[in-house]
Amino acid sequence: MPHRDDLAALKAERDAADRAYNEALTRLDRAIQQLPRDFPHPPPGPDEEQITPLNTSWRIDTSRASGMRGWLVSAVRQIVAPMFERQQNFNAALVDHVNRNVPIARQTRASIASTLTVMHETIADLVRFQSLLVMFLQQITPYVDTRDRDVAGLFPGLFGAINTMSDELMKRTDAMLTRDRRQDTRIAEVEAQLAILRVRLEELTRVLQPRGSGGSP
Repeated sequence: MPHRDDLAALKAERDAADRAYNEALTRLDRAIQQLPRDFPHPPPGPDEEQITPLNTSWRIDTSRASGMRGWLVSAVRQIVAPMFERQQNFNAALVDHVNRNVPIARQTRASIASTLTVMHETIADLVRFQSLLVMFLQQITPYVDTRDRDVAGLFPGLFGAINTMSDELMKRTDAMLTRDRRQDTRIAEVEAQLAILRVRLEELTRVLQPRGSGGSP
């Protein structure tokens, strides 16, 4: 059987391991991530309110007027025509630039929205996994204790079976020893009887032996 000091050392080692496990489990539980309450939202979509007016009013009106006013406007236009042309080219480039960037802004906003959704779901799954992991680890100690109790519960039955077998072996051994002693006793009795018979046979042999020739008539 293990020495009492050995059992105390084993118990102290088990207690220290239990404390270290529980402390590590507590730290892991406190380290579970939390889903942010103020999770970012996707940015607003592009401002398209002025898209239609820009596409309809970027051209400079070059229609001619009649009469003196028309002649005057035409004369002024000839003077400022290069400036109007540059302005109209600028307007065309600006409208083209705006029209090209609107779809890009829409796609960017949609991409950011889908990315944030994936991130939100991924973090939620990670938090759920961490919680399940801690719950699983919390069940290890009760599971091990249950297994220990099951093993400990086997010992009484095992010891009982061993004791029963020991008793049966002792009984059989005693019976065999008893038979051996009886056999020895019987053998001793037979040997004693044989010795008695041998003595009597010798006496009978001497009695029946003929007398020698030198005897009296």
